[in-house]
Amino acid sequence: MSRSRIIISADEVVLSAGIGNSTTVNNARAVRVYNNSGADAVVYQTDADFTGIGSVTVKSGDIETFEKRPNDYLYYTGSATMRVARVGIAN
Repeated sequence: MSRSRIIISADEVVLSAGIGNSTTVNNARAVRVYNNSGADAVVYQTDADFTGIGSVTVKSGDIETFEKRPNDYLYYTGSATMRVARVGIAN
């Protein structure tokens, strides 16, 4: 089984909760999300017009990688903050 490698392509930044804090994460195609909020959180993806695409729950302490279009936005609902970074993926 091969493992993917994560390529860092931008600094990690803090993402505060709420749709008003939506971000493209530097127009990323792949985003590493670390839920350090202390609680489970729902991450939402919208298109450039803020039309909902979907959502997933990220458990507290988990790290997930999301693939998206560069102009799509991510935001989350929950408490405190999460950390996000634009990354690349290599096999």
